[in-house]
Amino acid sequence: MSELAPSYEGRVDFVIISAEDTAQRGDEIEAFGFTELRHGLVGFTSKGDPLVKLPGHRFGKPEIEAAAAQLLAADV
Repeated sequence: MSELAPSYEGRVDFVIISAEDTAQRGDEIEAFGFTELRHGLVGFTSKGDPLVKLPGHRFGKPEIEAAAAQLLAADV
């Protein structure tokens, strides 16, 4: 994420939630559908609506870039 952040500066905010904080947000995690792995990536529109949900850690740079593209397109 930190590698991609400069490319999207001013357009997409990347926020990483610590494992400790994630552990305290069980209901929120389940609401996003992350029931089995209990973590993942959620991309929100500028209005705060969750648009992209990628469970676990089975995603890389291409998937994150695709998520950012979806978010930017949604806010046009």
